[in-house]
Amino acid sequence: MDLEFDPDKLNLTKKDLLDFCDRMVIEWKKNKRANFRYILAIEIMKAQIKITPEGVLKMIWGKIIEWFYDLNFANALHDPTDEGMKFFKKLNEVKKND
Repeated sequence: MDLEFDPDKLNLTKKDLLDFCDRMVIEWKKNKRANFRYILAIEIMKAQIKITPEGVLKMIWGKIIEWFYDLNFANALHDPTDEGMKFFKKLNEVKKND
């Protein structure tokens, strides 16, 4: 199976992004006092999403998603307790030594 991510083909819409933000706010409102700054920040982000053209959002969020996977992989490589990633670390070392 050949998996690839093409940020130019992101299918998320502005509504999808706003719905995602709304779900975070609902979760954070369970403890408004502790999460006030997060709620405020996401409400500001929602305002920015609303005024940003769809094409620009697709480019930005495509990059965020792409970089998220790269960061997740890099984080896993640095986690000494993750058994599954020890194999990838060894592969990475072999690749560097070639």
